[in-house]
Amino acid sequence: MFNEGDVIDGKYLVEGICSNSGGMGTVLYVRPHLSFIPYRLVLKYCKDVEEENLKRFKREVRLLASLANNPKVVQVLDQNLEYSPPYFTMRYYTNGDLLRYVGQLPSSFAMQESVFLQMIDCVQELHSRNIFHRDIKPQNFLVDGDQIVVSDFGLTTEIGSDTAFTRTAMYWGTHGYIPPEFLNGGFKFADAAGDVFMLGKTIYVLLTQRDPLYLLSDGVSPPLFHIVEHCCALAKENRYQSLVELRLSIVTAYDIILGRSRGLIGQVRQLLLSINSRIEQGQECRVEEINRFVEQVALLNEEQQVDICREISATFFEIIYLPPVINNLFRFLESYKKLVESQNYGFSYAETIATNMSAIFFGENVPIREKIKALELAILGAHYMHRFAAMDTCSWMIRSVKDPNLGLQVATLILNLGNTFVTNIQPSECHDDSIINALYQLQRDT
Repeated sequence: MFNEGDVIDGKYLVEGICSNSGGMGTVLYVRPHLSFIPYRLVLKYCKDVEEENLKRFKREVRLLASLANNPKVVQVLDQNLEYSPPYFTMRYYTNGDLLRYVGQLPSSFAMQESVFLQMIDCVQELHSRNIFHRDIKPQNFLVDGDQIVVSDFGLTTEIGSDTAFTRTAMYWGTHGYIPPEFLNGGFKFADAAGDVFMLGKTIYVLLTQRDPLYLLSDGVSPPLFHIVEHCCALAKENRYQSLVELRLSIVTAYDIILGRSRGLIGQVRQLLLSINSRIEQGQECRVEEINRFVEQVALLNEEQQVDICREISATFFEIIYLPPVINNLFRFLESYKKLVESQNYGFSYAETIATNMSAIFFGENVPIREKIKALELAILGAHYMHRFAAMDTCSWMIRSVKDPNLGLQVATLILNLGNTFVTNIQPSECHDDSIINALYQLQRDT
């Protein structure tokens, strides 16, 4: 729409195109036509004249203007929303966006921690005002010396905004970063969970320079990959529920990576002691305490996870599946799996494992995925230690299944673990047809 040498609104002389990759906006290098400023300036204007996109652009400008003087957000220097096309100006960030730094980040843990925490703090500035970004990616964080600011508010949404998208099924965003709920009408009603998902994908890209669509752990420190997976859980209720939680996990992960964690195992034990004490005294458990315990256990190294899981009381397994801590149940079972697979316990402890897992398996309202994981761990523990009492507990769990949805998943697990004692379970003692058929198949094969 504009060429080099054009004057916009009688005030800005166009010097060239900075970026034309945005969906609805173009960014130009400009300089004041009748005055002087000591830094380079860019002007962003709305190139799409469709009414809804014009509204979206104007909302972006108003949101930016409402965050004036906030050092974590790009600053609007001038604007004219009545001009055709509407525009705003801002300082040009000569250091570019975070994609410029992907080559440096993998080799500097200290730089990673600083960048990730600043990203979170920038987005937290929005969340504290009930604003959700909805298009988080490395390109939307600009570098200003040692500081990072968040930019591109074209897809943001405010709670109660009357300029939200009118078509519920519509979704926008960047391929590979879009949370799954956006694909089914959730874009219009975005919340913190969507931004958490996109932050996880952004962290992954900055660490690996890979396509964010698929998460591979190769070359990523285990504590960091755990955080990325937690951010990017498909079900939003299984993600971090706030940026405060995510920030705490980032700090804890780098405590481990940078050798600052000598006291972390002690902190986890203290948390467990407090939880166990409350359980024994019949007091109500603190949800935030259990959630923090599960999170910090997952960030420990494997040997420490095994030690901690062995210290957990049996009663803990009767509260971990209760609302609202049940959202952390699968993550806890992933940590408990380290203990089971370590085989670093006496043969009689396999019975303890089976008993603990049966509490979860028979727990009311426990999702099928978690029930299957608990059954798998019980079977593996009994198999590794060849403990008959533990095998009996596992067989009882399998025989008791009557729900066909659960039965189908149990049958799949049985077929996958066909080299264990499960082949000896009598099909006639079971209630579910899928399980019965799986057992007959295993016995025919053997």
